[in-house]
Amino acid sequence: MAVSEAIQTLQTRLPSLDWVTSPIQVKRLSKDFHWFSPILFAQLNTKKADIVVRPKNEKELKEVVAQCAALKLPMTVRGGGTGNYGQSVPLQGGVTIDTSHYNQINWLSPDDGIVSVQSGIKLGALEDAARDQGWELRCMPSTYKMASIGGLFSGGFGGVGSINYGPVAAEGTILSVRVMTISETPDIFEVGGDELTSFHHTYGTNGIILDIELALAPARVWDEYLLSFKQLDDAIQFSKQVANSTGIDKRNIAVFDAYSASHFEQTPKELAASDYVVIAVIASNAKRPMLKLMENAQGKIEWSQTFQEALQSKSTLMECCWNHSTLHALKNNKALTYLQTNYDVDNVVEQLTQIDEASNSQAQVHLEVIRMADSELAIVGLPLIHFQSAEQLQNIVDIHTQFGVSINDPHVYTLEDGKHKGCFSHSILDSKRKNDPLNLLNVGKLRSL
Repeated sequence: MAVSEAIQTLQTRLPSLDWVTSPIQVKRLSKDFHWFSPILFAQLNTKKADIVVRPKNEKELKEVVAQCAALKLPMTVRGGGTGNYGQSVPLQGGVTIDTSHYNQINWLSPDDGIVSVQSGIKLGALEDAARDQGWELRCMPSTYKMASIGGLFSGGFGGVGSINYGPVAAEGTILSVRVMTISETPDIFEVGGDELTSFHHTYGTNGIILDIELALAPARVWDEYLLSFKQLDDAIQFSKQVANSTGIDKRNIAVFDAYSASHFEQTPKELAASDYVVIAVIASNAKRPMLKLMENAQGKIEWSQTFQEALQSKSTLMECCWNHSTLHALKNNKALTYLQTNYDVDNVVEQLTQIDEASNSQAQVHLEVIRMADSELAIVGLPLIHFQSAEQLQNIVDIHTQFGVSINDPHVYTLEDGKHKGCFSHSILDSKRKNDPLNLLNVGKLRSL
């Protein structure tokens, strides 16, 4: 059966579902933020689904999966579409399943701070609901107003809050997920514990995530500071001291050079080109000890706002951190792209200096200070690059690795070659074969099959 005929048959069999057929809308819902990479943009820009469906509940989702399996139609599950690696771009057309209407809170326990949600709920909405009960998210991307919890689990890593609780996959944050298999009679099962790693950061290729149960953090009142330092060493030393100060509650610490920070509206225009900026999201009760550390490092406050002011302005420095910073930069200069880097905590200044000299200052500074799952301090980065060619970009990658900085490649759409360092665990491939035996989920994102 031709794809067009199969799509028409699908709609005929499920006429009551919310189908999106407008070419403009289908094209929009076939994209994510892969255009952050000029390499991915060239590879993926023409890819799109044949049709989009928005199931509202588990029953409708099960009906779609069953019929797509019967008609052998490829399926790509989409959350908020904020991924940067083409996670939700359909390579072989078919049906995009937009989960934005599958977005309810199943339950929230205010006594122990555990919540169960449908995978399409936006993280901003979940954060608001949790705060109403005295809790907040442990980890969320800087795109939390748009991003979904299912997208974070299926294609994300860390974010705001990771300085305390580590990446989203740190044991104890995601407690369980419910997964739907792909067949004419889909099964649903629940996984938790070590089994969760088989479904984390797999782009929805080995099962459809239905519901996620996760632990929350006690809500804090977070004030925001944009600080400046004359020396990179001082900015990083201050950031590490705040991160390691157990008495200072913090939600995010990020370091930028003046060029990277110049794309933020809160950055003063008169900031010297040689200065460095630290964004510090700090609990209001930690203001005095944080300022003492800042003064010791010869820093100063360039801009700040209280938690209440952030609520009123609906503008937050958290949206200048992580990869949202790249979005701000691209609005001003579309020739920019970025890398994802992992530095040596004890030698990060030396590494940055070596890279700057060897690359002729082609990599800007953007660091995020976090905890890993084992609580060890880590410094990761999203440095801006003025893109010239794929060869130039590879040369900059090689320079980073020469000086001991590992790279998670954000310019590839295959899972193995990005976050997974070239290969998968057997458990991921086994779950793919078991849960999607027809290989209909997000076709083309796994090269190991």
